[in-house]
Amino acid sequence: MEERTKIIWAYLSLKKGMYDNDYYFYEDGTILHHYDRTMTKMDIEERILPSDIADSEKEKIISKCKEECSEETVNKIKAILRYE
Repeated sequence: MEERTKIIWAYLSLKKGMYDNDYYFYEDGTILHHYDRTMTKMDIEERILPSDIADSEKEKIISKCKEECSEETVNKIKAILRYE
């Protein structure tokens, strides 16, 4: 993985109970999606755009961020996600 600016927050989740489905948010607005597709296709990393994330997933991300983070961090994540 190439070097990025400082990480703001990481959303760590499991999809279907056992597959990673994590999002890393960076100060420069970059979003890194780290996930497993199948048992043989694991640890996939790709930069994504906010539009690549489903609205339902954005809601989960914001909800968890509100539980774990300061209001300032929540606002930064909302801005990156372009979440209203």
